[in-house]
Amino acid sequence: MALHDPGEIPPVFHPGERRYQREQVEMMARFRRDLASSTVMLKDLTPFGARIEGIGQLQTDEAVSLALPGCRPAIAFVAWANEHCAGLEFAEPLENGVFTELVTRYGLGRDSAAAA
Repeated sequence: MALHDPGEIPPVFHPGERRYQREQVEMMARFRRDLASSTVMLKDLTPFGARIEGIGQLQTDEAVSLALPGCRPAIAFVAWANEHCAGLEFAEPLENGVFTELVTRYGLGRDSAAAA
């Protein structure tokens, strides 16, 4: 299955450039690493990933599970981490309707209103 029209030139992403605008949010989510489960705070969200706070040091490329409000747990990979927060990349992007609903319910500021 093609992700874009074969006649269309695919977008080029430069190092440090984001594929999708981050939406500022504040929502609690269930986080699972190995056998340990805890609650984390999501601070920003895209269909492709999220930044979480409230978790100890994680390892880059580590697989974890994240359950967003109203959603089933899903696999994500640690893209980057420090002692305060981590960036996660979802194994499967969020469906547009799910993303829009989460931003509408938990979004902060004007960027959230534009996404709805």
